Amino acid sequence: MTLINTNKVNFKKFKKESYNEKFIIFLFSFLPISLILGNSAINSNILIIDLFFLLTCYHQKQWSWIRNKYFYFFIFIWIYLVINSIFSDNGAETFFDTIRKEIVNPKNDSIIRSVGFIKFIIFLFAVQYFFFNSKKIFNQIFLYWSIIIFVVLIDVVFERIGGFNLLGFKSPSPTRIVSFFKDELVVGGFILGFSFLISGFLFNLTKSGKDSFTSFLNASGIIDRVTRFNLSSTVKKILPSTFFCLSIVCIYLSGERSNFIKALIIFSIILLLINDAYFYIKKKYIFLFVIIGLALVTLVSRNIYITQIQSYKKIIRSIDRTAESWNKCASMERINMEKCYEDTEQTHSLENFLAIPNYHEKLGHLRHFAHYEVAWQIIKDYPIFGVGNLQFRHICHNIKYYDTRILYTKQRCSTHPHQVHFEILSEQGIIGYLIIIFAIFNVLFNSFKVYRKTGDLIHLSSILFVLTFFIPLLPTGSFFSTFNGSIFWINFSLVHAFLNKPND
Repeated sequence: MTLINTNKVNFKKFKKESYNEKFIIFLFSFLPISLILGNSAINSNILIIDLFFLLTCYHQKQWSWIRNKYFYFFIFIWIYLVINSIFSDNGAETFFDTIRKEIVNPKNDSIIRSVGFIKFIIFLFAVQYFFFNSKKIFNQIFLYWSIIIFVVLIDVVFERIGGFNLLGFKSPSPTRIVSFFKDELVVGGFILGFSFLISGFLFNLTKSGKDSFTSFLNASGIIDRVTRFNLSSTVKKILPSTFFCLSIVCIYLSGERSNFIKALIIFSIILLLINDAYFYIKKKYIFLFVIIGLALVTLVSRNIYITQIQSYKKIIRSIDRTAESWNKCASMERINMEKCYEDTEQTHSLENFLAIPNYHEKLGHLRHFAHYEVAWQIIKDYPIFGVGNLQFRHICHNIKYYDTRILYTKQRCSTHPHQVHFEILSEQGIIGYLIIIFAIFNVLFNSFKVYRKTGDLIHLSSILFVLTFFIPLLPTGSFFSTFNGSIFWINFSLVHAFLNKPND
């Protein structure tokens, strides 16, 4: 923030800047909590950040960011999304949304979502401006995030042991964890979005110097009375190492397989790239400790075993499609169908699975394959511009996409295809896909060049999150939705912000 001349202090201005600083810290620190509270809270939080950023730019006449080339990139994406939504004509004027259980106007919904996408673009530059203009703001936001996410990690362990979370919430699925999200099974993705950023922050404090960890805690003023003493070097290394390991274990406990695979990739790369000096024990023992821990909880908990082991076996199972049982199962509703399919005669041989020549027969028993397949058919029908933002959920109901070769063909429709590449291609077409991917990966490439010079672990963690988000075929949340989109843009905003991070 603005430096103050102590010889001629303007106390009114000083007080105003102090309030502004506290307000910024509150807004950004509240992001994880607003994600827990729901879409209205996170949308409001991001919009307030955007408005406060624009007001700050107006008062300080700081508009240089709108001349940034990346601003042009993302404004061009926003204009494309809006125009594509306006001119898309791929369905009825009104439609009964089976997910929302109400009559909707698909075009209006599409335009509203596309127009609203600008909040993420402004947020991108707000993060760069507020986070890196003051080291104090940056550190305090990350400290609050650390506390919030640590409580969520403890809550996940508590729920897995007790069957309900600290507030008494019970998961609708015995194999999944709900935590503070009440009835939404998204805690694994939530932890993934923040925990490695926080681990990087804690590791950075360990790296910064002998007394940096203690100095930071003392200077923060948050836990002043408790921490005004010198922590031993052992404690300084145990805290980040424990948080780092607990994060991946809790994502595993959440039962979210796709997010666990991403977490394992990020965990392994971070472990590979940083040296032993960050840890209390050698890296190889950290890795061994995590593997043994995951194996033990899998053996002890039947629910975890079903989620993480038996579910992978389902991928390579096969069944005789000519048998009457296949058609019988496929005609049922989802819950009864899954039970019916489990009871049919089938094999789990990898050799037999690989020998199946047709990919419909090979993968048609997988639930997400039904989403992927209908998205692929939509891409073939609307290859250039797609069907428009938020339109997948409506177009997928077309009877021509019903395919008896796919077990879940009656459940093919969802809010999105559950895979980011299929989502962007089906709704924005090849043109929109190329524009979006080029802009994001251009930022990633240039940001990675900066990371190679600085070695900042928060920076590395944000880059790895964005890269794993785009792993082909692995199920993902929606790129354009409020919850998943916000988590993505928080991480991507940090990737972008490090491009122009001032020297400390």
